[in-house]
Amino acid sequence: MLVLLLIIAAGFSPGQTQRSAKKPDTIDLLPEAEKSPLSIMQPAGVALESTVKPEDYYLGPSDIIAVNIWMSPPLSFPLTVTPEGTLIIPSVGEVMVANLTLAHAKERILAEIRKKYLRADITATLVKPRPIIVSIVGNVLHPGLLSLTGADRADKAIEEANKLSRLESQDDLRPILNAMSTRYVVLKHRDGSQDRADIPKYQATHENRWNAYLREGDLIVVPKKSFITGTIAVYGQINSPGRFEFVEGDSVLDAIRFGHGVTERAIGEKAILSRFNEDGKTISTRIINVSEIMAGREPNFSLQPGDRIVIQQKADTRGDYNVDIGGEVIQPGTYPITIDATHLSEVIRQAGGFTDAAALNSAQVLRQSQHPENNDYERLQSLRGEPAGNDSGGYTVETDLRISRAPVSVDFEKLFLQKDSTQDIILQAEDQIFVPSRQKTVYVFGQVALPGHIPFVRGRESKYYVEKAGGFTGRANSGSLKVIKAKTKQWLEPGSTTIEEGDLVWVPQEPDRPFSYYMTIASQSAAILSVIIGVAFIVQQANK
Repeated sequence: MLVLLLIIAAGFSPGQTQRSAKKPDTIDLLPEAEKSPLSIMQPAGVALESTVKPEDYYLGPSDIIAVNIWMSPPLSFPLTVTPEGTLIIPSVGEVMVANLTLAHAKERILAEIRKKYLRADITATLVKPRPIIVSIVGNVLHPGLLSLTGADRADKAIEEANKLSRLESQDDLRPILNAMSTRYVVLKHRDGSQDRADIPKYQATHENRWNAYLREGDLIVVPKKSFITGTIAVYGQINSPGRFEFVEGDSVLDAIRFGHGVTERAIGEKAILSRFNEDGKTISTRIINVSEIMAGREPNFSLQPGDRIVIQQKADTRGDYNVDIGGEVIQPGTYPITIDATHLSEVIRQAGGFTDAAALNSAQVLRQSQHPENNDYERLQSLRGEPAGNDSGGYTVETDLRISRAPVSVDFEKLFLQKDSTQDIILQAEDQIFVPSRQKTVYVFGQVALPGHIPFVRGRESKYYVEKAGGFTGRANSGSLKVIKAKTKQWLEPGSTTIEEGDLVWVPQEPDRPFSYYMTIASQSAAILSVIIGVAFIVQQANK
């Protein structure tokens, strides 16, 4: 029995009375808290961006503190800071905590409780930050009073002040954001002290000193950007490239942090720093080693207004390099290649070789060119002699075809039938290989009555195929007829080539000329005729 009494006595201070002897008004505070000591530690409706740092959070009225005395049985007090800034702890007394940091307030609370409970473990925990009222003025969409919490910061106040109402749009907010300084935000406290908030620097470093917790009664001043102080910029292989408002003392590391660090493909050893010279008209550049600065092996240094840092990109030859094969091959599709190393014959071999219907004399390799959006060969094939605009001869169509398709010079027959290795070209990414089917026809289109495929007859000229296509229409320009070679896609005069299987015959239309054109021709002819008559008259008179 004596041992039991000694154990009980060890948990209390000499002046501590038994619980049954406590004053009624003190005892009444405990039962509900003891039944559920953590019941208030799940506050609803308070969203926090991170844990509260006790060294930076200042207590004020309505903050809720859980004071726990860990003994048997444990005592738990959910206490609210009074409007006077005090915390009333049952059986201990009143402790002033207002305008103290949470860390300092904890020390004071624990010191007061230990005066009564000498050997028990004691904790004091902020379980719900207080609601506060602050004012915001300056360059925001809605200046005025804001209802926030003691765990909110200046960036939260600015965000709330710039929320759009139902009658507003982004067009209303955009000029505000463009002119708003987020690096010179001033927090004026009721005690006369003030802090400067630097939102980009806080987002880059997560240091609370750049974005302090708000207090009740704070006045938040959001100025406009100063175009005198200028900007700095970081571009290239940076996670969030762009321009940033300059603050005196900004360094290379600050700029990299503003851009949220370099990417995996950055060449940090050869970053380019561009700086305006004193005359403001010329620029000097230097190479800086961002990687060494970030690692702390080279000194960080301050930037100047207008400085720009460009982080270059590492070359990577492991790209997604492919070519496409279509037409008369066993397995058409997309095939991977090695840049500057894969030959045409290798890819054809991967595709299983040619089918029996392959027309090697018309096969092509087409390479990406200056105008890939125009590479529509079917556009030419579908023309009926009505090119766009006044291009009646089809010369624009011909140019588009040649530029957009950019055929590579290679002879499939020589390579695959005659085994001429000089034709085995090295492929490039995005090359298109097309092997057409053998067509024992000649395609006639343009200004003919019945455009279409005409059976090929060896030795026949273009006139024969035009007749088989129903002859010229009334608008045909027969003198400008062209033969388009199936193999080379050359546009040739009929007399300069022999028509072969798969060739195309193009009959353009006569150009449409306005009445003024004929009047000009007539007037010019009349002028020439008058000159001839005048010369003849002079000669006649001279011979008399």
